Amino acid sequence: MTAYCYPVYNDLKALPLCVCGVGIREIEAPLKRAGGYPFHQLILCLEGEGKMIAAGNKYDMRKGSVAYIPVDTAHEFTADKTMLRLFTLDLSGEGLTGILESVRLVKVRCERLDKSEPFAMLLSSIMETVRSGGSSAAYESSAKAYELLIMLHKALNLTSDNPDGQKYSQLAPVIKYIDENYRSEMSLDDLAAMISKSPQYLCRLFKECYKMRPFEYLARKRIQMAKLMLVEDGYNVNEVSQFVGYNDCSYFCSVFKKHEGISPAEFRSLNCADEK
Repeated sequence: MTAYCYPVYNDLKALPLCVCGVGIREIEAPLKRAGGYPFHQLILCLEGEGKMIAAGNKYDMRKGSVAYIPVDTAHEFTADKTMLRLFTLDLSGEGLTGILESVRLVKVRCERLDKSEPFAMLLSSIMETVRSGGSSAAYESSAKAYELLIMLHKALNLTSDNPDGQKYSQLAPVIKYIDENYRSEMSLDDLAAMISKSPQYLCRLFKECYKMRPFEYLARKRIQMAKLMLVEDGYNVNEVSQFVGYNDCSYFCSVFKKHEGISPAEFRSLNCADEK
């Protein structure tokens, strides 16, 4: 039995992320796709037990298992004793590759979720949106699919028992310290000592988690706080510079422009009313 819906709108490819199909498949006989499938697939097992073979690897499928299969990847599903009931979401879009990379979905994955009910509910909501049609269905289903990817990212990659999640947890004391002490001078050695690691390890960990080095994070934090002060009355640029940790106002202006593309004075001019 299959309960599936496919959108009828024709502007799918104009969206960075679009839903091309969504629904429930009940698999009793083996389902084999030697040539793969023309869309990226997210699959949640609702009932049953079985196997998924994809990219030459075999995975257990049971209630609560979630899988990602990239476009055009050969795969097959087989049920063990009872049927497999799978909730499947087909995705495409101009920006999908970058979105999937950002949530660590770059190759076949199959993992068990601790709590699958929120994912099933959101998939059901996406299906109802597609089924309802209407002029905004493409955009609403796209937004919900993006929400689902973020939810999966948190569940699969950012939990404390996951390698990526452990990295973020390891960095947490350093991030907290920088956020609370951004005005102060700090050294790489001091920051590394907080997690009992070498400066080189700390830099590598920052790059893996935040795609930047520790002092770039510090600079961005300082600029963030500077922007808040610049739109308030009573602070000149030099005072803002001193407050966020830069003793040299010229250097502060240089760092600000590097990150924001405009000077602190220009930022203030664009965001403050000209009272006369």
